[in-house]
Formats: sequence, C-alpha cells, structure tokens
Amino acid sequence: MGSVKQRSSSKSLSLKGLSLKWLVVTAAVATAGLMVACAPNPDDPNATTTTTSTTLPWSDPTGVWTYFSMTCNADVFGTLHQFPQSASVNVEAPASVPQGTTFDMMVAPGPFVIPTNVSGYDLSAMSAVAIRFPLSPNVQFVDSVMSAGKNMGAGYPSLTIEGTDMVYRVPGPFTPGATVQMPKVRLTFKATGAPGTTIDVRMTSLSSTASVSIIGVPNTCTPNAPNPLFWATTITGPAA
Repeated sequence: MGSVKQRSSSKSLSLKGLSLKWLVVTAAVATAGLMVACAPNPDDPNATTTTTSTTLPWSDPTGVWTYFSMTCNADVFGTLHQFPQSASVNVEAPASVPQGTTFDMMVAPGPFVIPTNVSGYDLSAMSAVAIRFPLSPNVQFVDSVMSAGKNMGAGYPSLTIEGTDMVYRVPGPFTPGATVQMPKVRLTFKATGAPGTTIDVRMTSLSSTASVSIIGVPNTCTPNAPNPLFWATTITGPAA
C-alpha cells in the first residue's frame, strides 16, 4: 500500500458505523399487518460475482474513517417513511498510482450493534445489507477478496459488479444484541485513466431489511448532497 492521507470528519457523528435509527420506523409500522418484504436479489443475471470466499483474517481497519449523513426511506406498503441516518466508511489506499499499474484498496464499513427491543417491539433480525459503490470510470476491476467478520450470521458475504456499481452484500441474518462487524474487502484495480485524473471512492446507496416477528420492512439510504468523497487516488504518468 502507498501512503494514506488524512480526511477530516464531523465531530457530531460519533458512531463508527451504522446507527439504527431506522428501527424506530420499523417499530412504528409493525402493527400495520405488513407482509414479509423481499431482500435485494443477489441472483441478478446481469451481475458478475467477483469474490466467492472469505480468505483474509479480520484485523482492525487502519485507513481513514469518513463520517457522513444519509437520508433513508422505509417502504411500508408502497408508502415511504423518511428518516435521517449516520454512517461511516474506512478506506486504505495509495495516494497516487502510475497509469497502467495495478494497486490494492481496502474498504470497511464500521461496526454496529443490533438492538433487541425498539419502542416495546422485540426485534427478530436484521438482514440483507447491500452497499453500492460506484465504480470509478478510470479503473479496470481486477479482483476482490473479503475478510472474515464478526457475528455476521449464516449468510455468505459477496461482492458483485452490477453495471457501473460494485455491490457489497452481507445477507445475515444478524442476531439482536450482537455487535456486528461486516467484512473488509480488498479490491484490486488497474489504473486506466489519464494522468492527473483521480480514482474516487463514494457510496451510491445502502439498503437492508428490518424484521419484527415475521414482519419485514425494506430500507434504502442515500448519502446527503454533496455525496461525500471517501478517498481519491491520483493517477500519475506511466511507470518508467
């Protein structure tokens, strides 16, 4: 890895992960007699699975944390209930890479605690976490490897390329009361863009499903404008 530059963060966002404010919305609608919601589909025929094993041991992220805010919507029978959400992402990557060379980038979501009860309703599970990252147009995707995680449930984590997005999925289900650490993912890219351009790391959206008993509510969150830049690697002239 190359050198890592520091990025400032908001002091008002104290969580290194996903606060679960959206569960308040889940509890509020639990009495409405909802049917179980569908999770994001990992079997999209247009998706390309790029990693099939978790081979890296877990270790604490050593890159730069970026804290940011999102606006989320819970879909309740076609009616969207809006609420705010705090989040963070850790990125470790070189500050610059020569054009035409390959390099590694490590990306990790922060840990979070699954509550056991919200507003008097017992939480049965959280599942189907999917985070979409736009693939920078000046790189060629080469490979990815997931690390181990903590308290991730029986579902198998994966990274897929779907159109212009990298989609990071951890299906869970996550156990109430557990502190969950989703895997880090080591991404290998080839720098294909023109010298002077930057390889930007941002988030497109985050989705998940919250369950109370047999009731599931899908949630989708998008970063507030301006969409925060987690990291930028500059492409330099070709290596000698």
